Amino acid sequence: METIDDFMFDPKKRGKLMLSLQRAIGSEFKADDWKEFGYESGQHEYIQGHDRLLRSLYFGDDDYRDCVFKALEFFASTDPAVIELLINHPKLTRHLITAIPEISAFVLMEAGNVQAAAPAGMSSEDVVVRALADAEHLLQLSGPVSTVDRLHTALHGYFRSLCAENALPVAEDASITALFKSLRTAHPILKDLGSYDKDLVRVLYGFANTIDAINSLRNNGSVAHPSEDLLGEPEAHLAANATRTIFNYIRVKVGH
Repeated sequence: METIDDFMFDPKKRGKLMLSLQRAIGSEFKADDWKEFGYESGQHEYIQGHDRLLRSLYFGDDDYRDCVFKALEFFASTDPAVIELLINHPKLTRHLITAIPEISAFVLMEAGNVQAAAPAGMSSEDVVVRALADAEHLLQLSGPVSTVDRLHTALHGYFRSLCAENALPVAEDASITALFKSLRTAHPILKDLGSYDKDLVRVLYGFANTIDAINSLRNNGSVAHPSEDLLGEPEAHLAANATRTIFNYIRVKVGH
């Protein structure tokens, strides 16, 4: 998985990121956004003291976009963490993900705001990439218990997306276990596994049992719902890694 450092030190990736940020800021940021971001990032003295940044924005001068470029280069050279804050700014993130899909690796999502349905316009592959990136961030920020909820919710969305792409009839409120069963029995790639179908079916049935168990763990032992009896860290890692295994197998098997 790419990191923010990959974008900071690779000239081509850095250029693409800077250009996308400049365009997003030019489209979305007002003077108040700059001021608020300055205090949030610790860059208020630079922003307020810049001789042209806010002035050119206010008057709509032609050099505003150039001022934005200079500000971005200053942030990148003095404190790259400021660039990551911009990437995660609520007014900028959607623009950046559209321009650079891999930037989702740096986008932090609140677990409580994640929906089971795949976001409009996102392919099943996008769902997987975004989910694994979010889970990695949550693992670092909040630990494996939060990761279980994120991965489970994303797997649910991924399965629903695959069912929709292949016109498989499923109930609107179908559980993750029911969605997996539909994929296993009706998806053109998963319903016939070739020469070793009999043994592989046993493995997939094991996956089905695992998914059912993770569904229960997510509902009762993660942060998805209030609980005083959360999973222990080793058990949360087990559940998260099992979900990743299922994600990766299905993704490789169906090709996206």
